[in-house]
Amino acid sequence: MTIDNVEIVRNRISGVVVRAVDTRRGRRDFVNLPWLVHAADPVWRPPLRRGVADGMRAASNPFHAEADIAHFVAYRGGNEPVGRVAVTIDHEYVHRYGDYGFFGFFDSVDDVGVADALLTTARRWAGDQGASVLTGPYSYSPRHEMGLLVDGFDHSPTVMQPYNPPYYATLLEECGFRRRFDTTTYRWSREADAERAERLVARADKVLASGRIRVRTPDMRRYDEELELLRRIYNDSFHDHPEHVPISAPVFGRIAADLKPVLDPELIRIVEIDGTACGFSMLVPDLNEVVPRSGRLTLPLLARLLCKKDNRIRGVDTAVVVMIGVAREQMGLGAGRVVAGEIAKAVLSGRYRQVTTTWIHEHNHWSKALVAQMKSPPSRRYRVYERAIE
Repeated sequence: MTIDNVEIVRNRISGVVVRAVDTRRGRRDFVNLPWLVHAADPVWRPPLRRGVADGMRAASNPFHAEADIAHFVAYRGGNEPVGRVAVTIDHEYVHRYGDYGFFGFFDSVDDVGVADALLTTARRWAGDQGASVLTGPYSYSPRHEMGLLVDGFDHSPTVMQPYNPPYYATLLEECGFRRRFDTTTYRWSREADAERAERLVARADKVLASGRIRVRTPDMRRYDEELELLRRIYNDSFHDHPEHVPISAPVFGRIAADLKPVLDPELIRIVEIDGTACGFSMLVPDLNEVVPRSGRLTLPLLARLLCKKDNRIRGVDTAVVVMIGVAREQMGLGAGRVVAGEIAKAVLSGRYRQVTTTWIHEHNHWSKALVAQMKSPPSRRYRVYERAIE
């Protein structure tokens, strides 16, 4: 949806103007704004600027064909960028869950006037598209990053783990937003969790001893076919889980293309019962550990990606669980135990120093049951907020 680059909201108290992004400068300000807020924070890990810029463009991000998206930047004094937000109407989400609009990519200086101007703009735009509730952060949807960090500020985020200063929660609450639900992430290491991981491997080995179930790595010569297989299993597995919206083939294809240069095939396991794929675990190396503070695709970073040794990126010591799944028809046959065992093997292997998860919804009982077997407390907690659109 094309939006003219006009002033949307003027906050007279803070002297803030919010403008829709429709020009080269506006896109640049939107992409660069996190550095204005977080650059001095040693815990923050920057995104790749190129990835954010590509995601804003319909030509390079097929999700734009499935949603209406607008981007906004807040300026103080006419030219000083001080905040940003994106707003999304995800048509499939609306079809499944109701008239929700999403806000995401939310960044703001510690000024409630700036936050209020941004979020008022987001509510108005979403309301004009038919939404009755604004919820977030979702950048851009549940298929992407989501949630505001509210606990776990002491260590750096991995890929697909958002990060923000503690004051963001206060800004949202002062702007009238309230808790909708929480999600959690987990972190394990061989040094701290070996005994528990070994028990999960032993349980999985008992299932594998039956001979009906086997585990394999993906055939990278058939990369697109293998990833499409995982997409179908994932969509089936999470069909009835909260916040789930099926990932379409074009959107997943974009994700797969982005991941291919960094993948370690040893971190992906496909579970088969009687020769039919029915489950998987997909971990990826944490590229956040080597992205430079500039967020640019520098020659040293390119060299790391091109010169992997044994499929490992030099300097990356963390593996991140980004997807798991077991097809519903095979639930109860032991595939879930095998998936848990394969993640435990990644913890024990020593190939990576630690394994972390991305967000797990508070009502996602299946995934919570899997991580509960490791008997570890959450390492981070994220919150999704909402506010009615008056």
